[in-house]
Amino acid sequence: MKKNTMATAIVAGLAGVAGIANISTAVNLNPDGVGQVLIYPYYTVNGGNTTVMSVVNTTSAGKAVKVRFLDARNSREVLDFNLYLSEYDVWTAGLFSLADSGPGNIVTTDTSCTVPGIESGIFLLPTLADGRRYFPFRTSAFTDFSAAGLNTASPTRTRDGYVEIIEMGSIPTNSTFGSALTHSNGRPGSCAFLEAAWLGSGSPGANGIWVQDPFFDLEPPSGGLFGGAAIVDVADGTYLSYNAEAIDGFSASIQHTAPGSIFPNLASVNSTTPGNVTSYVFDRGRLITSNWTTAGGGGFRAVSALFMREAVFNEYELDTNLGAGTEWVVTFPTRKFHVTSSTGFTAPFTSGFSGCERVSSRIYDREERTFALFDFSPGAGQQQVCWEANPLWFSRTPLNSASATPILGAPGAAGSVSSLWTGIPTYLEVFGIIQRTFTNGWFWLGFYDENAINGQGIPTPLTRAPLVETNPGAGNTPDSYYGLPAVGFWALRVVNVNQGAGLQASYAGAYPHRASRACFKGAFGTAPCD
Repeated sequence: MKKNTMATAIVAGLAGVAGIANISTAVNLNPDGVGQVLIYPYYTVNGGNTTVMSVVNTTSAGKAVKVRFLDARNSREVLDFNLYLSEYDVWTAGLFSLADSGPGNIVTTDTSCTVPGIESGIFLLPTLADGRRYFPFRTSAFTDFSAAGLNTASPTRTRDGYVEIIEMGSIPTNSTFGSALTHSNGRPGSCAFLEAAWLGSGSPGANGIWVQDPFFDLEPPSGGLFGGAAIVDVADGTYLSYNAEAIDGFSASIQHTAPGSIFPNLASVNSTTPGNVTSYVFDRGRLITSNWTTAGGGGFRAVSALFMREAVFNEYELDTNLGAGTEWVVTFPTRKFHVTSSTGFTAPFTSGFSGCERVSSRIYDREERTFALFDFSPGAGQQQVCWEANPLWFSRTPLNSASATPILGAPGAAGSVSSLWTGIPTYLEVFGIIQRTFTNGWFWLGFYDENAINGQGIPTPLTRAPLVETNPGAGNTPDSYYGLPAVGFWALRVVNVNQGAGLQASYAGAYPHRASRACFKGAFGTAPCD
C-alpha cells in the first residue's frame, strides 16, 4: 500500500470490501450537490491566492472520509489524510503558500478530527507565527514527466490541482468511536483516541483497533455530504466561490483505510451486485442506465460516464471598461485512470502523459457574430489541452507564454516546462494582423466534433473512440459515450477603474460550466442510449 509523507508514522490499514449495505445503489451525479463523493475542480496558491474549502455532514451519523489533494499536471497525489466528522458537522481548511516558489500547505482551526491531527494532535508539525499548526504538501520526486521541474522534488506541482473527498463509511453516534467524534463545548470527545486507533506499539497484538479491524464501529456509506471552495486573493479583494460536484450511490460497502492509502479512489466504486456497478446519467429529460464491470479496478469507467461531455460551454467577459478578465477551469477527474504512462491510454483519451488532447471550439459575441479559431496559445498548430486540471486564459491580444494568468495565477512556461494554462484568443488573426476582436459572449469547447477545423482552417473532424459500457448484458448493444469526462467553471474578475479612495475595487464570481452529452447505441449519431 502506497503511503505519503503525512502517513510516515501511521501503520497502513487493511484495504478491502466489507459490510455490504442491504440497499440497491446506482452511481450518479447528484443534481442537488449532496452525495458520498465530492470533487472540487481546482485549488491554487499561485498568484497571491489562497484556497479555502469546506465539507458538511448533513446526517445524524458520523463519517469516516478520505481527503485527497492531486496536482493539476497529471493528478499525482500531493497529500491525503482521514477526516472524521461528527453528526451534522462542518470541517473547514485553508490552502496557502509561505513563498512564491514554496509548496502548498494546509491549515485549519476547525476542531473536527483528522488523522494525523492538523489542528492538534500527537505528531509534531510546523507552526505559523500565531501558533497554528500546518502541514506542507508532499514534494516527492515524480516519474510521470521527463521535464526538469516536473520530475523532481520541486514544490511546483503542489501549488495547484484539485481535491477528492470520499466517504469511507458511517459511524453510529452511539458507538465507541461515535462518542469520540461527538462535540462537547466545541470540541470532539477525543481525536487522540482516533489517532491511536491507527497506531501500533510494534509488539504483536498491540496495534490500534483500526489497524486490526478497519471496519470496527463502521457501517456502509450513507451519503449526505456537500461542500464548496473559494479562491481568495486578499490583496486584490476577490473571492471566487464554487460548489463541489457530488457523486451519490458510489459505494455499498465500507472502504475504511489508513491515512496515506491510495484507496479508496474513484475506481473503488461498487454496488450490492458483485463485479458490477450501474450508472445513472441524466440527459435532456432521459435517464440513461449503463452497467460496468468492476473487476481489475475497472469501475472508474462508471464514474467517467457521469462526467462525459460532448462539449462544455460558458460565457466570457473581457470588457476593458469593466476591467474584466476571464479564465476557465476544465478538469478531467478520471483521466488518471485512463492515462497510465507516457504512451499508455484507454478511450476516450487519445494520448499518454507526453501528449495532449485535441479539442475544438466555437466562439460567439453577444450579438450572434462568430468566427473560426484556428489555434490556441502557446501555438501548437491545433486546439488542444494537456493537463488534468486546465486553466484556460481568455485574451483579446496575443499572450506571452512565460506569463502567469492574472486571476488564478496559473504558471507560464519556464525552461523546459510548458505553461499550465491554455490561451483562448477572442480575436481573429490572419497574416499576423488582428482582423476582429470579441469583448464578451460565449464559448463552446468541444471534445467530439464532426465539424471541427484544424490549425490551417481546413475541415478536420474531431473524433475519438467512445467510452463503451463494459457489462451491457447478453444480447444488448452497449452504450457508447462520446467526448471526455470534464467538469469546471468560469472565473470572472471585474475591476472598478473609477472607484473613489477607500472603496472596494475588485469583484469576482465563479459559474459552473454547462454541457451537452452524446450517448448512442453504437456509432455516433445512431440510436440514443436509454
